[in-house]
Order: sequence, then structure tokens, then C-alpha cells
Amino acid sequence: MSDHLTNPFTNPDYYRRIMLQYRLVKYNVDDYSGKSFMCVFFTRFCGVGCPFCFFKSAPARDGITVADQFNEEGIDKFIAFCNQANLGYVLISGGGEPLNHKRAVLRTIAEVETNRIVLVTSGSFAMSRHAASLYLKEIEAALKSRKKPCKVTLRLSVSAGHAIKLGIKPAENLIALFQEEYARHPYIKFQIHAFENDPMFQKVLDQFPGSHADYDPDKRASDDEEVVKIIPQKVHVSLPSGYRFIAGISKVFGSGLRPNLLEERSVENTVKVFEKDLEESEDNNSAVLYNLNGKNGLDWSLNYNGNICLWQNQVNDNQWNIYEDDYSKVLHATFQDPITLSYIEKGCKYRERVVSEASPRAVLRVKSISLRDFSGTVLFEEEKLRLYYALRVLQDYYREGKVIKEGLEMLPDELKLLIKGNPQEVLELFHQAEYTIVDQYKQIPFDSVAWRDLLELIKLGHYDLTEEQIEEALEYYNARTTLKTYRSIRDVEYETGEAIQKRLTERLMYMKPTSLKLFQHSLSEATL
Repeated sequence: MSDHLTNPFTNPDYYRRIMLQYRLVKYNVDDYSGKSFMCVFFTRFCGVGCPFCFFKSAPARDGITVADQFNEEGIDKFIAFCNQANLGYVLISGGGEPLNHKRAVLRTIAEVETNRIVLVTSGSFAMSRHAASLYLKEIEAALKSRKKPCKVTLRLSVSAGHAIKLGIKPAENLIALFQEEYARHPYIKFQIHAFENDPMFQKVLDQFPGSHADYDPDKRASDDEEVVKIIPQKVHVSLPSGYRFIAGISKVFGSGLRPNLLEERSVENTVKVFEKDLEESEDNNSAVLYNLNGKNGLDWSLNYNGNICLWQNQVNDNQWNIYEDDYSKVLHATFQDPITLSYIEKGCKYRERVVSEASPRAVLRVKSISLRDFSGTVLFEEEKLRLYYALRVLQDYYREGKVIKEGLEMLPDELKLLIKGNPQEVLELFHQAEYTIVDQYKQIPFDSVAWRDLLELIKLGHYDLTEEQIEEALEYYNARTTLKTYRSIRDVEYETGEAIQKRLTERLMYMKPTSLKLFQHSLSEATL
């Protein structure tokens, strides 16, 4: 690149935003015309408090806002989005306890056009058989109101963590109810979701003497008859009455937002589980849903604050939200962004390989944190790395003849030359630019707590920083903070408690800012 041209990596967010203004790559959404998948979190609230829960979801209290849970408008827009997305499978999960948001659950069953709806639950609603029976009757009534039938599966999560507060009663109540009242129902089904090396699945079966568990030898058994949704270990359970249901035994992910990347051996097992799941359950591409008829669909993920993306394919500088973005806009914006398009078309291994050219640490970070839903956000947290990946993707598409000439010509010369150039030049410019996560934080109003959290992550080796850059971060923080100051990065303490967990979670899944502003008045009232 000519010496007189600016190195884009000195101001990466600026150049990335220029790139997002134009359609730069040819794509065809019709290549993904098969049945698609939707995973939705209706609420962030749950009263069970499982120790392994990444979200650390607390019970709902006063001041529930649109950032925490779908309101009626959100439900309306969710249904509209779904009914344009050619869905074959809807998974209502969490987040929080999804069945606590009954209005959203029942409207989904009644109004969303799909072949299958799966309700993931802790079973907290089924502590009494009477309460469980009433909820199931409401589900049945919603199902009867549909224009076209679909299968509704209640998937009960069973683990030692759930049992701390709930015991085994929800499982007993639900299995007994399904056995007696829904065994022959054509559309309402029951499943258990259990975990490897967890004793509670067997303890549940022990409550039904004579029950038999037949482990399916197919390691890629699908949970659905039309689309490929892999159950890591599928189990066929038979009761003496003749009632049968399916159980799925899942891997245990060591998810956590503060792994120590300076001690790689401490995260080895977490990384292996993450990689194994992507390979065996997702075919190394979580954004695409493979149909059993050979067609491809898309795998959507919708957060409780309305943020929508393809699974593991969220990038926080290009967010979409159902409160202001309809299906057509989200679909085409997803395909237009080179970062998200490349994951759809080229998958996880390609993404990892290209990112590793510039920052192997970023790839280690996403696998060690192991929060699959937000892998894209973790991987592309750094603006500089985002720009690097986008440029490298465009270089590869340019060589493939897929870059649109008219869009390319709209870009500044420094970007055009790099896209037409070679990968080594992009990498050299990336390393020459002294722009880091520290500089990125300096671009926003100073917040003592946010910076303290950043320093803790720096201490744990989450970013590529020199000793001088770490000292710069400490000096900047110490000169402005109203909290404790630090002489060395080693002095930054490991904060305990749920407060930091919530703060670090919010760094990943904050509501799209322009969508949040739509509700600023009601949010202010909720905090009074």
C-alpha cells in the first residue's frame, strides 16, 4: 500500500462502518430456502438458581423492562418474524425460565407457523401435579386454536443443579401426567434433557420401577424428523405401562467469562468440549440448519431483549433487533455483512483459521469462555480484529470473483488496494497499528467499574497487549477512577459475587442501542 495512504487499523471502527454501507459481495438467500430454526429466550428471569447456570438468572422483581423480557409488542414482532422465516422448528429456551412468560409461550403455540415447538423448562411450574396439569391444559387449548397442527414437546431439564431447589418432584409429576393423560396425544410430547455423568436422570427413572432406558447407538441421532438437530446421546425410555419418551444426554460445557488464558492447561477440557460439540452437533457451522431432504435453512437466535442474529454469528457493531428490524431487513443485512456472510458460507473452521492469522488468543478466548450463543461477539470484541477479518474475507471473495465492482469502487483507496492485495500486507498493517482494546475503551465515556473489569480480563490474558500497553491502561484508569487504584496489573483482584457476572454478561448481550432508545421513557419509569 502506498506510503501516503492511511493505515486503516489505526481507526478500525471508522473503516468498518464505511464497509457496512455498501453491498460488497454477491449472495443468494434462495440457497437457504429450506426449513429454518428459531431459538428464543423470552425472559432473563428464573427462580431456580442452578449453580452451573451461566446467566445466573434471578427471579423477576419490580422494574422489569424491555431489556429483560419480551413485552406485548415484542411478542407481536416475534410472531411476525417467525411467520416470514419458513420455520420448521422453534425452541423456546433461556436465559431465564421460559415457561414463566406464559403469555409469550401460549401465543407462540397458537400463532407461529412451524412444524415443531419445543419448550425447554426446569419444571418449576410443575412442583404440584395440579399446577402442571393446568398449564398443560392451556398448552393443549392453544394448540387446538392453530390453523395448522404442529408437534409441541415439553423438554424437562434434569440435573443435580436443578434438584438443589426443585428436587425430583417436577419430573415425577410430569412423567405421571404424560403417561396418564397424553400418552396417545398426536401432538403433545414429553422429553427429558439430562447431562453426562449427572446422577439425576437415573434417579428419575428409579421413581418408575420397571422403566427401561435404551441408548441409541447412532451418535448423530436427530431430534427431529425433518431437520438435523443432533442429540449428543439419544435415549429411548419405556415405562411398564407402555408409555415411551425420548431423553437427550448433553455434554457439560465449562462456560465462564473469566478463564485464565495465561494458564492454557486450565482450559484444555473446556476447549475440547467446545470443539467436539461444534464438530459433532453443528457440522462446524451453527448458522446453517441442514434439512433431511438435502436443503439448507438458517439457524436463528433471539435474545430476551429483542436482539436477533444467526446462532454464533452475532457481531456487536452490526446488531439487529426485532423491535425495529423486520425479517427482510435482518435477513439481507446478515448476508450483506462480509463477517456474517462468511460464517454462513464458509463455516467455523474458516473463521478460526483467518482470525488465528492475527490473533490466536482471540480463538482461544472464545473456546475457553465457551458461551456458544455469543461466540461471534466474544471472537470479534476487538474493533481492530473485526476489521482484519472483514478485509481478509473480502480478499478471499475477490479471488473467487464474488466481490461486486460497484460496491468496491465506493470504498476509500486504502481499503480497495488491500482487498485487491495479498494477505501478508493486511497482516503487516494490522501489527503496525498501535490500536488495542485499551484504545477502544478510551473512545467511550470513562466508567470506573467497566475499566476495573477490563483490567481483570487483561490480567487473565484475554488480549494481545505488551507490558507498555498494560501500563498505559493502568495509568489511564488510575488517573480517572473513583475506586481503588492499582500499582500493577497483578494487584487487580478477582471479584466474587453475582454483580460482576451480570456486568460481564451485559458486555456480550446488551440491547441494540437504537432499539433501547425507543423505550427510554418506560425504562426510566421502571427504575424509579
